[in-house]
Amino acid sequence: MENMIIDTPERIENDMEDFKIDAVEAEKNFTATRIKLCREGESNKPVLFYSQELNRNFKRPGDIFAKRHIIKTFTPSNIEAVTDTTLSNKYHDTLLAHKDSIWDYSPLTDIHSEKMNLFVDEDTATFLSDVGINVDGLGEDFQSIESVESTPFLEEVSLDATRLKTEYDDLNRKLLTIKEQMVDEFMQWVSPRSLTDEEFDLKLSQEKVPDALIQEYLSLKEQLGTLKARLGLVKETVFTETRSKIQLPKLIEERSLHDLFKI
Repeated sequence: MENMIIDTPERIENDMEDFKIDAVEAEKNFTATRIKLCREGESNKPVLFYSQELNRNFKRPGDIFAKRHIIKTFTPSNIEAVTDTTLSNKYHDTLLAHKDSIWDYSPLTDIHSEKMNLFVDEDTATFLSDVGINVDGLGEDFQSIESVESTPFLEEVSLDATRLKTEYDDLNRKLLTIKEQMVDEFMQWVSPRSLTDEEFDLKLSQEKVPDALIQEYLSLKEQLGTLKARLGLVKETVFTETRSKIQLPKLIEERSLHDLFKI
């Protein structure tokens, strides 16, 4: 499995540095992902760190995603989630990767599967196997995903998605303005940003607010719901178009579109 490197903890850092230096010298974009086991000092409980470093400086000048570094922590209660996270991020880094004109659906790199490496030290690999995560299978999943070319159809879909997201953001800003006007009418002021939608609606039901504000608030929520549904259809279209061209890992196939593509 060329994509996965398991080595002693002392050598993994050097392995990663060599990989990145070679990529830069060859003027290639890359992502390097690492899973590392640590333990809490007092309790000795395991904590897994998942990190992914991206460099795509060779995609185009001024690329806002030219560099990215993701770090996620997994405690004993959700350690197995590291597998989903690894594959999900790899999936996003691969889908429609080398077509930067589809910025709204382009993942954050233009690499192919063989240009991304997963680094796991021996201690971590043993631990992952002990808790039921198939390390070998994880490496195989990395190799099974390949980039796919986009089509004019998908470029058109991307423009639709961009327009819908712009409308969605505009409506969200208007909704926040209305919320701020409404809380001014509350007996006790509260920041609308500090409340979830459910908490705000519950609070609203207990207060006296002018009908005009309530009607505008309900209208904006209805419009947002409609836009969200339309965005969901666009995302499903993209996913359906591309999944036939990519051999997706089972962990990805079993996840819902809502999980894979969050607004």
